[in-house]
Amino acid sequence: MGISPVDTHAKEWVPRRRQDGRRFVVTGANRGIGYATAAGLAALGAQVVLAGHEGSDAFQAAIERIELETGCARDQLAFMPLDLRSLDSVRQFARAWAQRPRDEQQLHGLINNAGIAGAPGTSADGFELCFQINYLSMFLLTRLLLRFMSGSAAEPARIVCVSSSAHLFTLGIPTDEPYLRRPGGGFFSLRYGESKLCVNAFVRELARRLRAEPLPVEVVAVHPGSTASGFWHSFPPWAQRCIARVAQDPSRAARTSLFAATEPRVESGGYYADC
Repeated sequence: MGISPVDTHAKEWVPRRRQDGRRFVVTGANRGIGYATAAGLAALGAQVVLAGHEGSDAFQAAIERIELETGCARDQLAFMPLDLRSLDSVRQFARAWAQRPRDEQQLHGLINNAGIAGAPGTSADGFELCFQINYLSMFLLTRLLLRFMSGSAAEPARIVCVSSSAHLFTLGIPTDEPYLRRPGGGFFSLRYGESKLCVNAFVRELARRLRAEPLPVEVVAVHPGSTASGFWHSFPPWAQRCIARVAQDPSRAARTSLFAATEPRVESGGYYADC
């Protein structure tokens, strides 16, 4: 049994519901909110696959930290490479998942955590980087892994998509392909809010389709709140220092994702903020 990285005696909501025997993928899990989410799930007994592009050494270090901090078993944790800057990498991740032993293919939770505030240039696929990482690759990953999601009426599988309140500050969902293929400014901009608005629309539509099937899978969007993490690394140092003074730490921010991933009273298609 793992040791919870949060105060389980706090009056506010904290993750307590055991996840033994359940398997989760967490993207961008070697640092920040993704790391704290992976650690929280491992402490609850889940098997957690940490996914990301920063190399096996970074993820091995993250796995060792989680094991040390939570006391979870080493075999609860694994790393699989995934680079959301490349749609081919997303497809390769899904192919690799399909090649796992059949009893290790079952997926009970997908936490689409990875994202960026902005980056200059376009991806190898020709899309503006922020839009591809935050939305297009997340969309593709979810669709490709959906067939492995394993739930029941009593305990559905759960897909959690990290969004942001920045979706409120946009001019709507972009549909012009030349615009989506034009490089962004590289700093926090409308592109970020647009990508998160698309995430919210995707969550609502996927929830509708899952109910119509019906499939025992639920999907929700979450806004974790302003957080002092590597998410802001593209900002000037002075801006990062200001953010660190007022923002919450990643372990606190991860509670929203953990709430959405583990609480039975979550409504599919919903948007949860600052839990």
